[in-house]
Amino acid sequence: MPFRESVVADLAPGSWTLNDDQQGLVTAAGQFTRDRLEPLLGNQPDSARWGETVRLAATLDLATMILPQQMGGMGISRHDLALVVEQFAAGPLERAAELTLSSAALMTLREFNALDLLPDRNIQHYFDGTTSVAPGIPDVDASGFWVLRQHACSQAMMVRMDGERPQLVLATLPATQGTQGLAVALPGALSIERYTTASTGHVQRLVVPEGTTPEGNPVRQWFLDATTYLAALLSGAVQHGVNFALAYSASRQTFHKPIAAHQLVAVRLADMLISAHTIHLFLRSVGAQDTRALIETIRSMARHVATEALDTVRELVQLCGGHGYVQGLPPAARFQTVHWFAMLLLKLEAGLRVLTAPDTRQQGI
Repeated sequence: MPFRESVVADLAPGSWTLNDDQQGLVTAAGQFTRDRLEPLLGNQPDSARWGETVRLAATLDLATMILPQQMGGMGISRHDLALVVEQFAAGPLERAAELTLSSAALMTLREFNALDLLPDRNIQHYFDGTTSVAPGIPDVDASGFWVLRQHACSQAMMVRMDGERPQLVLATLPATQGTQGLAVALPGALSIERYTTASTGHVQRLVVPEGTTPEGNPVRQWFLDATTYLAALLSGAVQHGVNFALAYSASRQTFHKPIAAHQLVAVRLADMLISAHTIHLFLRSVGAQDTRALIETIRSMARHVATEALDTVRELVQLCGGHGYVQGLPPAARFQTVHWFAMLLLKLEAGLRVLTAPDTRQQGI
């Protein structure tokens, strides 16, 4: 019997209790993912059913949530958006990312009043499968960058060096890889690609303007938004994984009793439960604070989330009896994709480290 109660329910301090609006967003997203995404952990959908899922996801109105209030939107906070993104990760991570891929870039563009740089001004199109903005994550030595891309002709949010100064740009990457870059993974409909800096020197790009305040820094804000986004995906995956573990360990029996009754299994379940709690609370704590003063804290969160997510997925595979027994169960799908998202998150953490270094201009991004 599925374990439907969230493993992070009722753990947060009383002052962190979700208000009615927040609870409504989380509940709507959670119901959608349980109905449409969670079953995909065992079976890939055909194109028609996935198209229907994308259309239904668009009705959740992520576009309206992200749009600023002066443009008729909700102006959702990063904290609340992270709670929604967590819910999407009840399904395969690559599918959750496909439905929410543009959200981090849109949040950064909103922060700097730069949504008019988008080639398609209809924000809804970035959530209904029409187009997307691919997150671009640079290597710390500025030799290249990684892109999580859905559409071949979509733009990418990336960091370029203008002399010794990093700039945040919207760039149009080559439609096909060819000799321009290297596709290192294809999780579902997405591709994780690496480009060298030299191979993209000619691409068309638009510079995201700096804010009007002295602390306005689009590059830093992009790193913070992208880090929060990937951390939310991994947090949701861990929560769902622990939900599965609790249900599985209660239903599977050895020696005429549930495996959860065995001391070693119970200890492992407790460790996974602690991981799910700490990741979720860490994410909420960071999301609720002023990100301009929190680079070191966000770096710590990124390292913690990536490490705990990888450890939890490995424990889930072992809980199911190892690789020979896990096929067809949700941990098998998790095991094939979590490491890629953790890798991207750690690259963002490395970028944040460079941003806080005294000699940032010499090191590049």
